[in-house]
Amino acid sequence: MEAQVLEYFLRVAELGSINRAAAELRLSQPSLSRWLALLEHEVGTPLLIRSPQGVRTTDAGGILADRVRPILRQLNLLREEVGQRASAQVALGMPSAMQQLVTVPFAMQIAQEHPHMTMRIYEGINNTIRRWMEQGVLDTAILVQTEHVPETFHSRPLIRERLLLVGGCSSGLSVDRPVPLARLANVPLILPGPPNVIRAQVENALRKSGHKYCSRMEVETPTLCMELARRGLGYTVMPACAVHDGSRDNQTGFAPIRGLGVLWSLHVNRARQHSVAVRALTSALREFVARQISSGKWPFATLATGNSVTGRSTRIE
Repeated sequence: MEAQVLEYFLRVAELGSINRAAAELRLSQPSLSRWLALLEHEVGTPLLIRSPQGVRTTDAGGILADRVRPILRQLNLLREEVGQRASAQVALGMPSAMQQLVTVPFAMQIAQEHPHMTMRIYEGINNTIRRWMEQGVLDTAILVQTEHVPETFHSRPLIRERLLLVGGCSSGLSVDRPVPLARLANVPLILPGPPNVIRAQVENALRKSGHKYCSRMEVETPTLCMELARRGLGYTVMPACAVHDGSRDNQTGFAPIRGLGVLWSLHVNRARQHSVAVRALTSALREFVARQISSGKWPFATLATGNSVTGRSTRIE
């Protein structure tokens, strides 16, 4: 038995009239009568007695009405509960580089301030997040802006951030001594392989300045790039957020690279942009990022302005 047909039957039984029930249910009288006839055929017995004064239930119809009323009530409550939970679910894509500075503390804040919101966090590098966006998996995401943003997502600039050269403690790199781009041409680099956006940006910048990219090793995760650089195997290039913990590690050296940075953008799935939960989460995320920057926890980063982005590399003088 379909729940909807049972609801039709119960409304007819309560009103004692097929015509009145049809009007309330916004059905035609013949259509409602056909549904009732199908239900009687399914249960194998008449459920309603029709007369010029209206309709009344048979003994079987009375039993069905009594039994089905609480069942339909539970189904309606279940629909409401599932609907509320679904509307409070948000799928968030975050770059691996932001794990300690943004993702972890932000997840803790949401859990405390929005206990009814279910946040599903996807973490990866830029290309992986963009693929999840293309598949429609994500409601909102932060990633380095590129020209290949799916049309199903609306994008807004969020953060402009310096890129840092990272090495071991003997690298001589210092946070207060920016290095020129040419320094990158003289060291073995540990970065993900193409089409990683930071790798592409470093390669393009070196080529335009007349230098060659020297690859020591291709490593696909930021944490492993950082660890190998820390151990002196080579150097890596990371956004400032990725060295959040490394700034307290005397085994790591890092310095901002003059004129080289990235633009992080906040992307929202157009199909979900009017969801109350998605709007609440994206607003909270922008505010959280702003606090991290203004508090000094996120050096070499500034809030971006503007309503659209072009996908070009960010130059920070």
